[in-house]
Amino acid sequence: MWIVFATLSAIIFGISSVIMKAGTLKKQSDYYILWGLYASGSIFFAISAHGQYNFQWNLTLIISSILVAIGSFFGNYFVIKALETGPASLTAPMLNINLPLIIILSIFYYGEPLTIIKTIIMIILFVAILLVKFDPNENISIKDKRWFFWVISASLLFFLREGGLKITLELGLNNQIVLLNAYVICLIFSTIFLYSKRLHIDNQQLAIINNVGKNKGLDFIAANKGTLNVRLSFFKRWIKHLRAIKYGLSAGVCSGGGLFLYSLALSTGPASIVALIFSSRSLVIILISTLLFKEKLSIFQKYSITLLCINKFKIYENYLYCF
Repeated sequence: MWIVFATLSAIIFGISSVIMKAGTLKKQSDYYILWGLYASGSIFFAISAHGQYNFQWNLTLIISSILVAIGSFFGNYFVIKALETGPASLTAPMLNINLPLIIILSIFYYGEPLTIIKTIIMIILFVAILLVKFDPNENISIKDKRWFFWVISASLLFFLREGGLKITLELGLNNQIVLLNAYVICLIFSTIFLYSKRLHIDNQQLAIINNVGKNKGLDFIAANKGTLNVRLSFFKRWIKHLRAIKYGLSAGVCSGGGLFLYSLALSTGPASIVALIFSSRSLVIILISTLLFKEKLSIFQKYSITLLCINKFKIYENYLYCF
């Protein structure tokens, strides 16, 4: 069943990315989308882990949850920064440079068998994943050197999330509990981040009001009225970004469902192949984007989709006896 779980995890997690993409195309704030994602994801894992949760925490569980949370939250944050400073067609495939780390971890540390067929499958999958998001029509020159830092950091952080779930499984931890804790921590991170960001803007606005008040000789009541308006604007912004939060809530259900199935696939299947299949969620993003957003496939994307489809049949044909 692991092959089914891995395939479904890629599809469902890919849908989550499409929902987030739809939100950004509607000019919604990425940061409020992420807040909604972690809010509904936390609820999802709270429901899925019902009856399994206990408050007898141990240090290994706490550290593992924090590391997975850091990988998820800051990985997504760095992806946003990378997309702001570089082309999407290079950013997306570069995020998969953590895959060799997961494969090396699975084969050389946890002793998963490596066969010729399995090696061929991994090579084809890896090449297909790198090609699927490459668009030769996009300007791929990197003008901002910070892009390299953002994209490499994001990839390594995602290793904490996806490779980390393999490690927690081997440590005998319940991945549903780990993911629940991680999503709650991410929600706290996101709330603090949003509040601090808006507080900084509010303080700038207050400084402007105070300076204007001094220059124009405004009285105490007028100055305080301006201050009150700035404070009330905090709540108005949440109402304004309610649509972005709705996109995030929808994406969070799919994100939680995708990682839930990914962790199930890891529990019974080889992590080296499961991680590659999970990374093929780019195929889902491309196909749905083509249908919904009328995006055209590049020649590289067509080759990639063909390779991924061939490989899926090859895995179904061989996984019963080659692993």
